[in-house]
Amino acid sequence: MPNDLIFIVDDDPALRKLTSILLEDRSYVTQAFETGEDCIRALDERPSAILLDMMLPGMNGLETLEQIKLKSPTTPVILVTSINKTDTAVSAMKLGAYDYLVKPYDETRLIASLEKALQQDALNTHVHFLKTEINKLKTPQGIVGNSPVILEVLTKAKLGAESGAAILIQGESGTGKELLARTVHENSPWSNGLFVDINCGAIPDTLQESELFGHKKGAFTGATEMQKGKLELAHHGTLFLDEIGEMTLATQAKLLRFLQEKTFERIGEHRKIQVECQIVSATNKDLKEAVAQGSFREDLYYRLAVFPVTAPPLRERKQDIPLLCQHFLTKYKTQIRKHHTGIHPQALQALMDYSWPGNIRELENAIFQAMILATGEILQLEDFHFIPQNISTTLPAPPQTNQTDTKVLSLDEAIKSAIQNALTASNGKAHLAGEILGLSRSAFYRLLKKYDIR
Repeated sequence: MPNDLIFIVDDDPALRKLTSILLEDRSYVTQAFETGEDCIRALDERPSAILLDMMLPGMNGLETLEQIKLKSPTTPVILVTSINKTDTAVSAMKLGAYDYLVKPYDETRLIASLEKALQQDALNTHVHFLKTEINKLKTPQGIVGNSPVILEVLTKAKLGAESGAAILIQGESGTGKELLARTVHENSPWSNGLFVDINCGAIPDTLQESELFGHKKGAFTGATEMQKGKLELAHHGTLFLDEIGEMTLATQAKLLRFLQEKTFERIGEHRKIQVECQIVSATNKDLKEAVAQGSFREDLYYRLAVFPVTAPPLRERKQDIPLLCQHFLTKYKTQIRKHHTGIHPQALQALMDYSWPGNIRELENAIFQAMILATGEILQLEDFHFIPQNISTTLPAPPQTNQTDTKVLSLDEAIKSAIQNALTASNGKAHLAGEILGLSRSAFYRLLKKYDIR
Protein backbone atom coordinates (compact mmCIF):
# COMPACT_ATOMS: atom_id res chain seq x y z
CA MET A 1 0.00 0.00 0.00
CA PRO A 2 1.15 3.65 -0.25
CA ASN A 3 3.67 4.63 2.47
CA ASP A 4 5.35 1.20 2.22
CA LEU A 5 9.14 1.32 2.28
CA ILE A 6 10.75 -0.33 -0.76
CA PHE A 7 14.49 -1.08 -0.98
CA ILE A 8 16.07 -0.80 -4.45
CA VAL A 9 19.42 -2.59 -4.71
CA ASP A 10 21.24 -1.98 -8.03
CA ASP A 11 24.73 -0.87 -9.01
CA ASP A 12 23.37 1.19 -11.93
CA PRO A 13 22.71 4.73 -10.57
CA ALA A 14 20.48 5.69 -13.50
CA LEU A 15 18.26 2.63 -13.02
CA ARG A 16 18.11 3.20 -9.24
CA LYS A 17 16.95 6.78 -9.86
CA LEU A 18 14.41 5.77 -12.51
CA THR A 19 12.92 3.02 -10.35
CA SER A 20 12.73 5.35 -7.33
CA ILE A 21 10.81 7.97 -9.36
CA LEU A 22 8.49 5.31 -10.74
CA LEU A 23 7.60 4.03 -7.25
CA GLU A 24 7.48 7.41 -5.51
CA ASP A 25 4.99 8.61 -8.14
CA ARG A 26 2.74 5.88 -6.72
CA SER A 27 3.25 7.15 -3.14
CA TYR A 28 5.73 4.46 -2.12
CA VAL A 29 8.78 5.38 -0.05
CA THR A 30 12.09 4.20 -1.50
CA GLN A 31 15.62 3.71 -0.26
CA ALA A 32 18.36 2.88 -2.80
CA PHE A 33 21.60 0.91 -2.31
CA GLU A 34 24.53 0.16 -4.59
CA THR A 35 25.64 -3.08 -2.91
CA GLY A 36 24.10 -6.06 -1.18
CA GLU A 37 26.17 -5.38 1.92
CA ASP A 38 24.62 -1.89 2.27
CA CYS A 39 21.14 -3.38 1.93
CA ILE A 40 21.74 -6.00 4.62
CA ARG A 41 23.07 -3.39 7.05
CA ALA A 42 19.85 -1.41 6.62
CA LEU A 43 17.40 -4.30 7.14
CA ASP A 44 16.52 -3.02 10.61
CA GLU A 45 14.55 -0.33 8.78
CA ARG A 46 12.04 -3.15 8.06
CA PRO A 47 11.33 -2.65 4.32
CA SER A 48 8.01 -3.98 3.04
CA ALA A 49 9.70 -5.37 -0.10
CA ILE A 50 13.10 -5.42 -1.84
CA LEU A 51 13.95 -5.09 -5.54
CA LEU A 52 17.32 -6.84 -5.84
CA ASP A 53 19.63 -6.82 -8.86
CA MET A 54 21.40 -10.08 -9.67
CA MET A 55 24.77 -8.62 -10.76
CA LEU A 56 26.23 -6.60 -7.89
CA PRO A 57 29.78 -5.68 -6.84
CA GLY A 58 30.95 -7.78 -3.90
CA MET A 59 28.09 -10.10 -2.88
CA ASN A 60 25.98 -11.04 -5.89
CA GLY A 61 22.18 -11.12 -5.88
CA LEU A 62 21.81 -14.75 -4.82
CA GLU A 63 24.29 -14.35 -1.94
CA THR A 64 22.52 -11.17 -0.84
CA LEU A 65 19.15 -12.90 -1.08
CA GLU A 66 20.38 -15.71 1.13
CA GLN A 67 21.55 -13.24 3.80
CA ILE A 68 18.30 -11.28 3.63
CA LYS A 69 16.28 -14.43 4.22
CA LEU A 70 18.44 -15.33 7.21
CA LYS A 71 17.95 -11.94 8.82
CA SER A 72 14.39 -11.11 7.67
CA PRO A 73 12.77 -14.32 6.37
CA THR A 74 9.31 -12.87 5.72
CA THR A 75 10.41 -9.83 3.68
CA PRO A 76 9.44 -10.43 0.01
CA VAL A 77 12.34 -10.07 -2.44
CA ILE A 78 11.94 -9.59 -6.20
CA LEU A 79 15.13 -10.55 -8.02
CA VAL A 80 15.94 -8.51 -11.14
CA THR A 81 18.51 -9.67 -13.74
CA SER A 82 19.64 -9.02 -17.30
CA ILE A 83 20.42 -12.71 -17.80
CA ASN A 84 17.44 -14.94 -18.49
CA LYS A 85 18.59 -18.34 -17.27
CA THR A 86 16.25 -21.02 -15.99
CA ASP A 87 18.76 -22.41 -13.51
CA THR A 88 19.27 -18.93 -11.99
CA ALA A 89 15.53 -18.44 -11.61
CA VAL A 90 15.19 -21.86 -9.97
CA SER A 91 18.04 -21.08 -7.55
CA ALA A 92 16.44 -17.74 -6.68
CA MET A 93 13.08 -19.37 -5.93
CA LYS A 94 14.70 -22.07 -3.82
CA LEU A 95 16.38 -19.37 -1.74
CA GLY A 96 13.01 -17.72 -1.16
CA ALA A 97 12.68 -15.04 -3.84
CA TYR A 98 9.10 -13.89 -4.33
CA ASP A 99 9.50 -13.25 -8.07
CA TYR A 100 12.10 -13.12 -10.83
CA LEU A 101 12.10 -10.32 -13.45
CA VAL A 102 14.32 -9.95 -16.54
CA LYS A 103 15.69 -6.55 -17.62
CA PRO A 104 14.50 -4.48 -19.32
CA TYR A 105 11.37 -5.21 -17.31
CA ASP A 106 7.94 -3.97 -18.21
CA GLU A 107 6.69 -1.24 -15.87
CA THR A 108 3.24 -2.82 -15.57
CA ARG A 109 4.78 -6.21 -14.78
CA LEU A 110 7.03 -4.70 -12.12
CA ILE A 111 4.19 -2.84 -10.37
CA ALA A 112 1.91 -5.91 -10.49
CA SER A 113 4.62 -8.12 -8.98
CA LEU A 114 5.42 -5.53 -6.31
CA GLU A 115 1.78 -5.09 -5.30
CA LYS A 116 1.34 -8.84 -4.90
CA ALA A 117 4.54 -8.98 -2.83
CA LEU A 118 3.24 -6.20 -0.59
CA GLN A 119 -0.01 -8.09 -0.13
CA GLN A 120 2.06 -11.03 1.09
CA ASP A 121 3.98 -8.77 3.46
CA ALA A 122 0.71 -7.36 4.84
CA LEU A 123 -0.59 -10.90 5.30
CA ASN A 124 2.58 -11.87 7.18
CA THR A 125 2.12 -8.84 9.44
CA HIS A 126 -1.49 -9.82 10.12
CA VAL A 127 -0.57 -13.42 10.89
CA HIS A 128 2.14 -12.30 13.31
CA PHE A 129 -0.29 -9.95 15.03
CA LEU A 130 -3.04 -12.56 15.24
CA LYS A 131 -0.66 -15.05 16.85
CA THR A 132 -0.26 -12.61 19.74
CA GLU A 133 -4.06 -12.42 20.02
CA ILE A 134 -4.68 -16.17 19.88
CA ASN A 135 -5.30 -16.55 23.61
CA LYS A 136 -8.21 -14.12 23.35
CA LEU A 137 -9.80 -16.37 20.76
CA LYS A 138 -9.66 -19.60 22.76
CA THR A 139 -12.98 -18.84 24.41
CA PRO A 140 -16.21 -17.58 22.84
CA GLN A 141 -16.21 -13.81 22.44
CA GLY A 142 -19.16 -11.48 22.38
CA ILE A 143 -21.74 -9.84 24.62
CA VAL A 144 -23.79 -12.35 26.63
CA GLY A 145 -27.30 -11.27 27.55
CA ASN A 146 -30.80 -10.58 26.30
CA SER A 147 -32.07 -8.00 28.77
CA PRO A 148 -33.76 -4.92 27.26
CA VAL A 149 -30.96 -2.64 28.49
CA ILE A 150 -28.15 -4.62 26.84
CA LEU A 151 -30.13 -5.11 23.63
CA GLU A 152 -30.66 -1.35 23.44
CA VAL A 153 -26.92 -0.71 23.90
CA LEU A 154 -25.99 -3.28 21.24
CA THR A 155 -28.42 -1.72 18.77
CA LYS A 156 -26.94 1.72 19.40
CA ALA A 157 -23.36 0.44 19.08
CA LYS A 158 -24.13 -1.25 15.75
CA LEU A 159 -25.75 1.90 14.35
CA GLY A 160 -22.72 3.94 15.37
CA ALA A 161 -20.36 1.36 13.86
CA GLU A 162 -22.13 1.39 10.50
CA SER A 163 -21.62 5.15 10.30
CA GLY A 164 -17.86 4.84 10.73
CA ALA A 165 -17.90 7.65 13.32
CA ALA A 166 -15.48 7.75 16.24
CA ILE A 167 -17.13 5.99 19.18
CA LEU A 168 -16.48 6.59 22.88
CA ILE A 169 -17.56 3.74 25.20
CA GLN A 170 -18.09 4.86 28.78
CA GLY A 171 -18.80 2.66 31.75
CA GLU A 172 -17.59 1.30 35.05
CA SER A 173 -14.67 -1.11 35.28
CA GLY A 174 -15.65 -4.68 34.45
CA THR A 175 -18.72 -3.89 32.34
CA GLY A 176 -17.36 -5.43 29.12
CA LYS A 177 -16.23 -2.30 27.25
CA GLU A 178 -13.70 -4.25 25.17
CA LEU A 179 -16.36 -6.76 24.06
CA LEU A 180 -18.58 -3.84 23.11
CA ALA A 181 -15.67 -2.38 21.12
CA ARG A 182 -15.28 -5.69 19.28
CA THR A 183 -19.00 -5.56 18.47
CA VAL A 184 -18.42 -2.12 16.94
CA HIS A 185 -15.54 -3.53 14.89
CA GLU A 186 -17.60 -6.43 13.59
CA ASN A 187 -20.26 -4.02 12.34
CA SER A 188 -18.01 -1.25 11.01
CA PRO A 189 -16.95 -0.61 7.37
CA TRP A 190 -13.49 -1.90 8.39
CA SER A 191 -14.66 -5.25 9.82
CA ASN A 192 -12.38 -7.23 7.47
CA GLY A 193 -9.29 -5.58 8.97
CA LEU A 194 -7.56 -6.13 12.30
CA PHE A 195 -8.93 -5.21 15.71
CA VAL A 196 -5.89 -3.59 17.35
CA ASP A 197 -6.13 -2.61 21.00
CA ILE A 198 -3.85 -0.49 23.14
CA ASN A 199 -4.32 -0.07 26.89
CA CYS A 200 -3.20 3.49 27.63
CA GLY A 201 -3.18 2.82 31.37
CA ALA A 202 -0.83 -0.17 31.10
CA ILE A 203 1.94 1.61 29.17
CA PRO A 204 4.52 3.89 30.83
CA ASP A 205 4.01 7.54 29.92
CA THR A 206 7.36 7.68 28.13
CA LEU A 207 6.42 4.81 25.79
CA GLN A 208 2.85 5.76 24.89
CA GLU A 209 3.79 7.66 21.71
CA SER A 210 6.10 4.86 20.52
CA GLU A 211 3.47 2.19 21.15
CA LEU A 212 0.80 4.14 19.28
CA PHE A 213 2.78 5.70 16.42
CA GLY A 214 5.90 3.51 16.16
CA HIS A 215 9.50 4.65 15.96
CA LYS A 216 12.57 4.64 13.75
CA LYS A 217 15.69 2.71 14.72
CA GLY A 218 17.82 4.87 17.00
CA ALA A 219 15.02 7.37 17.69
CA PHE A 220 15.66 7.02 21.43
CA THR A 221 17.65 4.88 23.85
CA GLY A 222 16.49 1.29 23.49
CA ALA A 223 15.06 1.72 19.97
CA THR A 224 17.25 -1.01 18.49
CA GLU A 225 15.08 -1.49 15.40
CA MET A 226 12.24 0.14 13.52
CA GLN A 227 8.82 -0.65 14.97
CA LYS A 228 5.39 -0.06 13.49
CA GLY A 229 2.89 1.43 15.90
CA LYS A 230 -0.54 0.09 16.76
CA LEU A 231 -2.14 2.82 14.65
CA GLU A 232 -0.31 1.66 11.54
CA LEU A 233 -1.32 -1.96 12.18
CA ALA A 234 -4.96 -0.85 12.39
CA HIS A 235 -4.99 0.50 8.80
CA HIS A 236 -8.34 -0.59 7.27
CA GLY A 237 -9.30 -2.07 10.65
CA THR A 238 -10.21 -0.81 14.13
CA LEU A 239 -8.02 0.91 16.70
CA PHE A 240 -9.33 0.44 20.25
CA LEU A 241 -7.92 2.96 22.74
CA ASP A 242 -8.73 1.47 26.13
CA GLU A 243 -8.43 3.64 29.25
CA ILE A 244 -8.13 6.72 27.03
CA GLY A 245 -8.30 8.92 30.13
CA GLU A 246 -4.78 7.74 31.07
CA MET A 247 -3.21 9.07 27.85
CA THR A 248 -0.58 11.78 28.42
CA LEU A 249 -1.20 15.30 27.14
CA ALA A 250 1.72 14.99 24.72
CA THR A 251 0.27 11.83 23.15
CA GLN A 252 -3.18 13.42 23.15
CA ALA A 253 -1.84 16.30 21.03
CA LYS A 254 -0.32 13.93 18.50
CA LEU A 255 -3.48 11.78 18.38
CA LEU A 256 -5.59 14.90 17.78
CA ARG A 257 -3.34 15.87 14.87
CA PHE A 258 -3.84 12.41 13.36
CA LEU A 259 -7.62 12.62 13.73
CA GLN A 260 -7.58 15.97 11.94
CA GLU A 261 -5.15 15.09 9.13
CA LYS A 262 -5.41 11.25 8.92
CA THR A 263 -1.59 11.16 8.78
CA PHE A 264 1.16 10.82 11.38
CA GLU A 265 4.93 10.38 11.65
CA ARG A 266 6.82 7.66 13.47
CA ILE A 267 9.10 8.95 16.22
CA GLY A 268 12.41 9.93 14.61
CA GLU A 269 11.00 10.07 11.07
CA HIS A 270 9.70 12.95 8.98
CA ARG A 271 7.66 11.09 6.37
CA LYS A 272 3.90 11.14 6.59
CA ILE A 273 2.04 7.84 6.97
CA GLN A 274 -1.63 7.78 6.02
CA VAL A 275 -4.04 5.49 7.88
CA GLU A 276 -7.79 5.01 7.63
CA CYS A 277 -9.51 3.06 10.39
CA GLN A 278 -12.39 2.93 12.85
CA ILE A 279 -11.51 4.68 16.11
CA VAL A 280 -13.08 3.34 19.31
CA SER A 281 -12.12 4.67 22.75
CA ALA A 282 -13.16 3.52 26.21
CA THR A 283 -12.91 4.91 29.71
CA ASN A 284 -14.28 4.42 33.21
CA LYS A 285 -13.46 8.05 34.02
CA ASP A 286 -15.62 11.15 33.65
CA LEU A 287 -13.79 12.73 30.72
CA LYS A 288 -15.75 15.96 31.01
CA GLU A 289 -14.45 16.28 34.56
CA ALA A 290 -10.94 15.49 33.29
CA VAL A 291 -11.35 18.29 30.72
CA ALA A 292 -12.38 20.69 33.49
CA GLN A 293 -9.31 19.67 35.52
CA GLY A 294 -7.00 20.16 32.53
CA SER A 295 -5.84 16.52 32.29
CA PHE A 296 -7.70 15.82 29.04
CA ARG A 297 -7.95 18.00 25.95
CA GLU A 298 -11.43 19.33 25.22
CA ASP A 299 -10.87 19.34 21.43
CA LEU A 300 -9.75 15.69 21.55
CA TYR A 301 -12.75 14.74 23.68
CA TYR A 302 -15.17 16.00 21.03
CA ARG A 303 -13.19 14.26 18.28
CA LEU A 304 -13.42 10.91 20.10
CA ALA A 305 -16.98 11.24 21.44
CA VAL A 306 -18.73 11.78 18.12
CA PHE A 307 -20.98 8.84 19.02
CA PRO A 308 -20.95 8.04 22.77
CA VAL A 309 -22.16 4.67 24.06
CA THR A 310 -22.53 3.63 27.72
CA ALA A 311 -21.83 0.06 28.85
CA PRO A 312 -24.41 -0.59 31.60
CA PRO A 313 -23.30 -1.90 35.03
CA LEU A 314 -24.39 -5.42 35.95
CA ARG A 315 -26.79 -4.15 38.63
CA GLU A 316 -28.85 -2.59 35.81
CA ARG A 317 -29.04 -5.83 33.80
CA LYS A 318 -29.50 -8.51 36.48
CA GLN A 319 -31.83 -10.35 34.13
CA ASP A 320 -28.65 -11.46 32.30
CA ILE A 321 -26.99 -13.03 35.38
CA PRO A 322 -28.30 -16.60 34.78
CA LEU A 323 -27.03 -16.51 31.17
CA LEU A 324 -23.69 -15.10 32.27
CA CYS A 325 -23.33 -17.77 34.95
CA GLN A 326 -23.94 -20.55 32.44
CA HIS A 327 -21.49 -18.90 30.04
CA PHE A 328 -18.73 -18.90 32.67
CA LEU A 329 -19.52 -22.48 33.75
CA THR A 330 -18.99 -23.56 30.14
CA LYS A 331 -15.90 -21.38 29.75
CA TYR A 332 -14.01 -22.83 32.73
CA LYS A 333 -15.16 -26.45 32.84
CA THR A 334 -12.09 -27.66 30.90
CA GLN A 335 -9.65 -25.64 32.97
CA ILE A 336 -11.15 -26.66 36.33
CA ARG A 337 -11.61 -30.27 35.17
CA LYS A 338 -14.83 -30.66 37.11
CA HIS A 339 -18.28 -31.38 35.73
CA HIS A 340 -20.49 -28.60 37.01
CA THR A 341 -23.95 -28.56 35.46
CA GLY A 342 -25.54 -25.57 37.13
CA ILE A 343 -26.15 -23.40 40.19
CA HIS A 344 -28.55 -24.12 43.06
CA PRO A 345 -31.58 -21.77 43.01
CA GLN A 346 -30.68 -20.50 46.49
CA ALA A 347 -27.19 -19.56 45.30
CA LEU A 348 -28.52 -18.05 42.09
CA GLN A 349 -30.95 -15.90 44.06
CA ALA A 350 -28.06 -14.66 46.20
CA LEU A 351 -26.14 -13.77 43.03
CA MET A 352 -29.18 -11.91 41.71
CA ASP A 353 -29.54 -9.97 45.00
CA TYR A 354 -25.87 -8.94 45.16
CA SER A 355 -24.95 -5.41 43.99
CA TRP A 356 -21.86 -6.41 41.94
CA PRO A 357 -19.58 -3.37 42.39
CA GLY A 358 -17.00 -5.15 40.22
CA ASN A 359 -19.59 -5.89 37.52
CA ILE A 360 -19.20 -8.79 35.09
CA ARG A 361 -15.53 -9.26 35.90
CA GLU A 362 -16.41 -9.81 39.56
CA LEU A 363 -19.16 -12.29 38.60
CA GLU A 364 -16.71 -14.21 36.41
CA ASN A 365 -14.19 -14.43 39.25
CA ALA A 366 -16.94 -15.54 41.66
CA ILE A 367 -18.04 -18.40 39.37
CA PHE A 368 -14.43 -19.46 38.79
CA GLN A 369 -13.64 -19.58 42.52
CA ALA A 370 -16.89 -21.40 43.31
CA MET A 371 -16.08 -24.04 40.67
CA ILE A 372 -12.76 -24.66 42.43
CA LEU A 373 -14.42 -24.98 45.84
CA ALA A 374 -17.52 -26.97 44.85
CA THR A 375 -17.51 -30.73 45.46
CA GLY A 376 -20.78 -31.52 43.70
CA GLU A 377 -22.14 -30.97 40.21
CA ILE A 378 -24.33 -28.07 41.38
CA LEU A 379 -22.70 -24.93 42.81
CA GLN A 380 -24.13 -24.29 46.29
CA LEU A 381 -24.55 -21.06 48.25
CA GLU A 382 -21.67 -21.95 50.56
CA ASP A 383 -19.35 -22.17 47.54
CA PHE A 384 -19.68 -18.38 47.11
CA HIS A 385 -17.70 -17.16 50.11
CA PHE A 386 -17.66 -13.56 48.92
CA ILE A 387 -21.43 -13.04 49.43
CA PRO A 388 -21.79 -10.52 52.29
CA GLN A 389 -23.87 -11.24 55.37
CA ASN A 390 -26.70 -8.91 54.40
CA ILE A 391 -27.29 -11.00 51.29
CA SER A 392 -27.06 -14.42 52.86
CA THR A 393 -29.41 -13.48 55.73
CA THR A 394 -32.21 -12.78 53.25
CA LEU A 395 -32.20 -16.47 52.34
CA PRO A 396 -33.80 -19.27 54.39
CA ALA A 397 -32.09 -19.55 57.74
CA PRO A 398 -30.14 -22.74 58.51
CA PRO A 399 -31.63 -25.17 61.09
CA GLN A 400 -31.13 -24.08 64.68
CA THR A 401 -28.77 -26.16 66.77
CA ASN A 402 -28.54 -26.60 70.50
CA GLN A 403 -26.05 -23.99 71.67
CA THR A 404 -24.68 -26.34 74.32
CA ASP A 405 -23.79 -28.87 71.59
CA THR A 406 -21.94 -26.31 69.48
CA LYS A 407 -18.18 -26.60 69.61
CA VAL A 408 -16.40 -23.23 69.53
CA LEU A 409 -13.00 -23.36 67.85
CA SER A 410 -10.05 -21.34 69.03
CA LEU A 411 -8.64 -18.78 66.58
CA ASP A 412 -5.66 -21.00 65.76
CA GLU A 413 -7.94 -24.01 65.19
CA ALA A 414 -10.20 -21.95 62.89
CA ILE A 415 -7.24 -20.70 60.86
CA LYS A 416 -5.77 -24.20 60.55
CA SER A 417 -9.16 -25.61 59.52
CA ALA A 418 -9.57 -22.89 56.85
CA ILE A 419 -6.14 -23.67 55.44
CA GLN A 420 -6.84 -27.39 55.29
CA ASN A 421 -10.22 -26.82 53.62
CA ALA A 422 -8.63 -24.55 51.03
CA LEU A 423 -5.94 -27.14 50.28
CA THR A 424 -8.60 -29.81 49.87
CA ALA A 425 -10.62 -27.59 47.53
CA SER A 426 -7.56 -26.84 45.41
CA ASN A 427 -6.39 -30.48 45.27
CA GLY A 428 -3.33 -29.66 47.35
CA LYS A 429 -2.15 -26.78 45.15
CA ALA A 430 -0.80 -24.21 47.59
CA HIS A 431 -0.90 -21.22 45.22
CA LEU A 432 -4.60 -21.82 44.48
CA ALA A 433 -5.39 -22.40 48.15
CA GLY A 434 -3.76 -19.07 48.96
CA GLU A 435 -5.87 -17.33 46.32
CA ILE A 436 -9.06 -18.89 47.72
CA LEU A 437 -8.21 -17.44 51.14
CA GLY A 438 -7.23 -14.09 49.66
CA LEU A 439 -3.61 -14.42 50.80
CA SER A 440 -0.37 -13.68 48.99
CA ARG A 441 1.85 -16.68 48.27
CA SER A 442 4.45 -15.65 50.86
CA ALA A 443 1.80 -15.08 53.56
CA PHE A 444 0.18 -18.45 52.85
CA TYR A 445 3.50 -20.30 53.06
CA ARG A 446 4.25 -18.59 56.40
CA LEU A 447 0.96 -19.93 57.77
CA LEU A 448 1.74 -23.43 56.46
CA LYS A 449 5.03 -23.31 58.32
CA LYS A 450 3.51 -21.83 61.47
CA TYR A 451 0.80 -24.52 61.76
CA ASP A 452 3.08 -27.29 60.48
CA ILE A 453 0.72 -28.19 57.62
CA ARG A 454 2.31 -30.30 54.89
